[in-house]
Amino acid sequence: MKKINGRIENLKETIYGSFTEHNNIFKRNRIVKCDKIPFFTFGAKSFIIPSNLKGDFKNLPVLISDNNIPFNENDIIGITPDGNCVCVWEANSPHNGLYVTDACNSKCIMCPQIENGGSRYEECFKILDNIKLDKSGSIGITGGEPTLEINKLVCLLDKIAKKSKNQKVHVLTNGRNFSNIENADKISKLKNLDLSWGIPLYSDIPEEHDFIVGCKGAFKQTIQGLYNLAKYRQKIEIRIVILRQNYKNLKNIAEYIYRNLPFVTHIAFMALEYHGNAEKNYKQISIDPIEYKEELYLAVKSFIRYNMTADVYNLPLCLADKRIWEFCKDSISTWKKSYLKQCENCTKKDICSGVFETSFTHSGNIAPVA
Repeated sequence: MKKINGRIENLKETIYGSFTEHNNIFKRNRIVKCDKIPFFTFGAKSFIIPSNLKGDFKNLPVLISDNNIPFNENDIIGITPDGNCVCVWEANSPHNGLYVTDACNSKCIMCPQIENGGSRYEECFKILDNIKLDKSGSIGITGGEPTLEINKLVCLLDKIAKKSKNQKVHVLTNGRNFSNIENADKISKLKNLDLSWGIPLYSDIPEEHDFIVGCKGAFKQTIQGLYNLAKYRQKIEIRIVILRQNYKNLKNIAEYIYRNLPFVTHIAFMALEYHGNAEKNYKQISIDPIEYKEELYLAVKSFIRYNMTADVYNLPLCLADKRIWEFCKDSISTWKKSYLKQCENCTKKDICSGVFETSFTHSGNIAPVA
């Protein structure tokens, strides 16, 4: 994640704006990096200056920092009263998203998120005000569990639709709150939006799924939620995170989806990110992708036979069976993607997902492809 810190003047609450090194008076809501006193401040939200620069900034917020600035032109950044400055939307990235809440009604044993707060919808509304949307890309909405505040989620989606007609939006949710048909009905009333849902299914066995999710009855709720969304013809992606508890069962999960959820539009197999609960429960859930190489191949092969679209996310090519390389996508968000030292001379690096920079450990079998 791109961020800096420093000392703040004239700021009492977090602000968001578009980063620039050009103090263009016609660009509103800009946060300007200055190496000299600006000739005018009209339209600017804030300035980032080095500690040796003194001058009159008309009581506007100023971040004083001598850090190297990692932001690119038009990145959306947020500055907090304690002097932290973080990029919340990368202008040149295809993997942007709005993180709407820390709260969740599941406690997945491998969840990479660290729950340290509540709703963030209000700040997401502010971030959205500063974003220039591009229909060629897709906006991700994630948490926590976005549907815990279903009315705010509907409001956010409606605001996106009004800002950019037919914008692609992909919402990550456990789907459980859609077991209430009223929630699915609220979503169905949204117009002018290319909307899809990413919903996890970790097993075809209810007790196994519930154990992974950390909530009894979660499987039943998720399946009912999937059927309710299907009733309203919503586009659905099933996400299968692969861990010690379910890797031997991947082919059976594929068959269950084919027989019971034929309306889903996409299936994503996902390698683990060892962060948050995944780090905490590492000994219990960890598995090297080399161990499930054959099981993953057979599951992907099953979906091909079923004429259902399936891809593999977050898995370096060197750890996957060559027969499914074409399904392995460069999927890790740019802000938390990296490559190990041994990847430097890999011939497939340009099309490989790399690894999670956020993971505290990585497979010992990662090696360059000749």
